[in-house]
Amino acid sequence: MAAASLLLIGAAAASGWYLFLRPAPERADILLHTVKREPLIVSVTEKGTLESVDNRDIVCRVRAGNKSFSSTIKWVIDDGSRVKPGQLLMILDDSALKDQEDNQLIVVQTALANKIKAEKDVEIAIKENELNISNAQSALTAAEYALKTYIGMTYDPNRATWAAVAGGPVALVEAGTFRQSVDDLTGQVRLAEATVEQNRERAAWAERMVKLSYMSPAQAQAEKSRLDSSVETLRSLKAKLQQLLTSERDQTLTNLILTRDNAALSLEKAKLEAEANLAKFVAEKRKCDLLYAQADELLREIQQQRKECEIRAPDNIEPDSMVVYYKQESSRFRTTTEGMIEVGAQVKEGQKLLRIPNLRKMQVNTKVHEAMVARIRGDVWVPTHFVDSLQKLMLLNTDPFTRIVSQHQDNVNHLHKVFRQAEYVKVSDGQKATIRVDALPDRVYEGRVRTVANVASQVDSWTSDVKLYQTIVTIDFEVLPDGSRKPVIGEQLKPDMTAEVTITVDTTHQPVLTVPVQAIVGGTDMGAVREVFVKTPTGYERRPVKLGLANEKVVEIREGLTEGEQVVLNPRVLLAPDDKTRTRDGENKGGSGGEGRNGKGDSFKGDEGPSPGGSKGSGSPGSKGSKGQGKRPGGGPPNGSPAGPPPNPAE
Repeated sequence: MAAASLLLIGAAAASGWYLFLRPAPERADILLHTVKREPLIVSVTEKGTLESVDNRDIVCRVRAGNKSFSSTIKWVIDDGSRVKPGQLLMILDDSALKDQEDNQLIVVQTALANKIKAEKDVEIAIKENELNISNAQSALTAAEYALKTYIGMTYDPNRATWAAVAGGPVALVEAGTFRQSVDDLTGQVRLAEATVEQNRERAAWAERMVKLSYMSPAQAQAEKSRLDSSVETLRSLKAKLQQLLTSERDQTLTNLILTRDNAALSLEKAKLEAEANLAKFVAEKRKCDLLYAQADELLREIQQQRKECEIRAPDNIEPDSMVVYYKQESSRFRTTTEGMIEVGAQVKEGQKLLRIPNLRKMQVNTKVHEAMVARIRGDVWVPTHFVDSLQKLMLLNTDPFTRIVSQHQDNVNHLHKVFRQAEYVKVSDGQKATIRVDALPDRVYEGRVRTVANVASQVDSWTSDVKLYQTIVTIDFEVLPDGSRKPVIGEQLKPDMTAEVTITVDTTHQPVLTVPVQAIVGGTDMGAVREVFVKTPTGYERRPVKLGLANEKVVEIREGLTEGEQVVLNPRVLLAPDDKTRTRDGENKGGSGGEGRNGKGDSFKGDEGPSPGGSKGSGSPGSKGSKGQGKRPGGGPPNGSPAGPPPNPAE
């Protein structure tokens, strides 16, 4: 009985050990990783294209006018050709400009004829005006002379004594035709008076002679008739003199003055009419001059536009330079042919057509995800205020004119243009970067971040809700296999080559606990805490952990794990089919890393907030693929790995 009881107790203990304390069986579908300490380097790896630091862009200068495009490409040099200064690069269709030039030539000739006619009209008007003014001036001179002749004043020496007492005008006497007429009539009156006296004496003598019978009465009557006739003549002459002195003088003088004044008014009128007439023809001449100048300028512009249809290489380029077709940033990832350089393509005014790069100094044009852009640092330039200091120095000049001129805005703008290089000074270089070119896989280059855009790229804003920031990385050295560096010599790098840029943005000073990003379970709704599956003697434990820094491969574990523990790399197999918890293992590819540019994967969230929504994910067509896994700007490991590293809590 006792033996049976002991046997029963032993069987129960064995069953309990088997059910609860036995080691968990190994599962072939679970991948494990041992937690360990290692240095953690946080970097941003992005795809980009090579371009030259110093580019000579060839721009379409043909005006579009009222059309939506300027012209079409008639001929273009092959892409990547070597050219020399002044070599023909492209020919644009100028047939429309040729028609405009022919029509404008007719307009110019018509305007020139009108211009010449207007010039001759002005000369004719000047001559006519001179003739009219001369006639009016002659009439005025004649009227003034007639008036002066009629009442001409002259100096009478006999009145010098009176002039000394009463003034000079007293010595002036009339000596004109009027005075001559008065003097003439006065003489005639005196002569008539003498004749009358003589005839009166003869009449009296005749009467005495009749009384003495020495003369007949008829003779006495004749003498009497002669006396009456002389008296009548005297009376007539006195009347004429009186009329001349009273009314006739005033009337004649008034007529002469009126004639003179009318002649003066006619002269003034002739001058005004001459000015108006000349102004009319001068205005017409100016209008014709302007029309001709405008037509001639338009003709020259059309001729210049025709010259612009032949696009040549600049004269200041180096011989044997390469010319490439300009590719618009907006058309790099589109299937549209808009903006493509080919024969028959339409081009717009101001459109960049060709580019002549300096292949001895290259850079990488890439884009960084908005979650990582705050960690990227380019060259730091600070203003020197050189021009401002120069202006203040000019104020100390003793010459006031120089002080005023130095402060004029046009001069200030000129100084800014001349001393542009002195306006800013670089105080620190940008972050270092490693560059690998797909076309040269065995070579590694070293460079630095030159600039980071302050605003997101507009091109990517139209195609995705992911914000990307243009980042320029210069290529400074080539890294040799032994670790030494040498300057990039020759033209081994070509424009538009695909390159991969790795920018080191953060690193830990001591080794930290890390796990692969595939082991992380959870999304941003969990904050800075995520979960992992840890292998224990009794099975797989779902344990919360606190994350730190991360890169595209591993993430720092700050709390929740110890060195040596094993975590599950494919936690999806341990979740229930209806469990919606996000994972980053192989069953959830693209969900966390994102598909191409439009990935919407999970992101880690460290102590200071969320990080990018994906670094490297399963690339879709149009994504920036790398090494067969695709890559979206912002970085993230392949195979559905987390959407980029979290912010550094230590910053």
